[in-house]
Amino acid sequence: MHIIKKALSFILVSFVLQLSLVTGLSAEEKPSLDGLWRGELEVQKGVTLAIGISISDNNASLTLNSPNQGMFEKVPSSFNISADTLSFIDEDLGASFEGQIDGDKINGIFTQGKAMSLTLQKLTEKDLERMKYEGKYSGDLIINANSVLPVVLHIAVIKDGYSAALDSPAQNSFGIPVVEVSIDDSKLTFISPMLNAKFSGQHDGSGYTGSFIQGMPMALTLTKVSDKNAHLLFEPPSFGEHGASVAIIENGQVQTKHLGSHTSTTQYEIGSITKTFVAYLLAEQITKNQVQLSSTIDTFFEGAKAISLQNLATHTSGLERNPPSLSLNADINNPFAHISRKDLQRDLTALDTIAEEASYEYSNFGYAVLGEALALNMQTSLSSELDAKVFKPLGMTNSYLADSPSKHSKELAKGFNTLGEAVNPWDFNAASGAGAIVSTLDDMLKYTQHMMTESKINSSIAQLLLNTYAETLPCCEQGLAWLIMEDKKGNKYAWHNGMTGGFSTFLGFYLDGSRAVVMLNAQAVSFDNAAHDLLTGEVLLQSI
Repeated sequence: MHIIKKALSFILVSFVLQLSLVTGLSAEEKPSLDGLWRGELEVQKGVTLAIGISISDNNASLTLNSPNQGMFEKVPSSFNISADTLSFIDEDLGASFEGQIDGDKINGIFTQGKAMSLTLQKLTEKDLERMKYEGKYSGDLIINANSVLPVVLHIAVIKDGYSAALDSPAQNSFGIPVVEVSIDDSKLTFISPMLNAKFSGQHDGSGYTGSFIQGMPMALTLTKVSDKNAHLLFEPPSFGEHGASVAIIENGQVQTKHLGSHTSTTQYEIGSITKTFVAYLLAEQITKNQVQLSSTIDTFFEGAKAISLQNLATHTSGLERNPPSLSLNADINNPFAHISRKDLQRDLTALDTIAEEASYEYSNFGYAVLGEALALNMQTSLSSELDAKVFKPLGMTNSYLADSPSKHSKELAKGFNTLGEAVNPWDFNAASGAGAIVSTLDDMLKYTQHMMTESKINSSIAQLLLNTYAETLPCCEQGLAWLIMEDKKGNKYAWHNGMTGGFSTFLGFYLDGSRAVVMLNAQAVSFDNAAHDLLTGEVLLQSI
């Protein structure tokens, strides 16, 4: 969970899409669509991603491109072009498109996890002349004499203009919307409404040098990235550079490894792994007939829409990624701290109509509301519920919910952002259900072993938590908080990761109770690929 200024941007869903070649009608029965078609996919309110298709050989070949993600000429499972329709399917990635051909436009629905409108427009010769400006532009934003922030601007050509987005990889912030892009051989300008920022730079022979203004002007040179200067792109630091703890559980045996001066009792912010604890409370209350999956939040928040607890717990509630109150007076160093229960109440009552069957969208807002709803149901606080139902029963004596600054322990490790700068701990107030737990490797092992046992014996709690409620991205199925995935041999495991301003974490276990991995890192840097490889046995603990 990371931010630039007052705008959280956990936003880039990875559309690693592939397309391709199965067609059924003869060329005489359909018009030739040969050429490059582009459109903008709104993946979240106000956040778009350039998507395109390339058609050649008189409709005999079709490939997909996602230029802002560096994806080109990807081949699908199948496609079909008729006289008035175009469709494609990518079975591996769970993506599809169905559109109506209307001259130089194809109006349709793109589906990957959720259905989104997409209009593809054929690029003209004039548009194609601007392709030389498409690509990644990288540079270091000079914050002050001692600090720089790597940024990457993605520019893609669309009909009559550009689609662009800004990344701050050091802050794990991607796909920040950029508008009013103007670029030629002499000048580059753009605006980012989300950041309340703008850039203007002149070409100096190697890049566009100018000022990025966000409250104050900061020097920035953006240089187009090519094979010759790929080193300009930011390389994230390795796992454990500022201390970490790792454990593998296999057939009841535990192996641990600590990096830096950390030990089994060093405390870490576990971020969104907190959501699995909130889901556990939900499952427990259900088994005791204190609430139902079908219970709705208007029971707990007066004037709220009738959103079910199941929809909250499976990210299918229709609620946006973060509470709208987040953008009001958020502290860049502690973004959730100001959100009260009253703020959540106001955010919920201000909602537009929610669809009866909302599509999947990962939501910190949803888990903030779920945590508070479960606490209200028991007429207590989320912290007290966790203490009574999880921490004390499992002997997790060094774990707590950081719902206020006073909660922080001296044993909490110093956290670092991706640039290696020390940062202050976060506290979450009424948004605690989204990611406020602080824990140790010892305590997380107790929690993990408990979950492995519950799963192995197929307890009523496990049946609720690890059931498949919705398909998410092509990689995974959605349980209550937990993501369910298969390894290369078809064996299923559950996992979740987490990240705050200074920490990143991962927990995963096989549903048969055979193996698990816990990784706790005192730096905000993603290491999911390494974590999955460690869990599935593709890499060894010694290599971490």
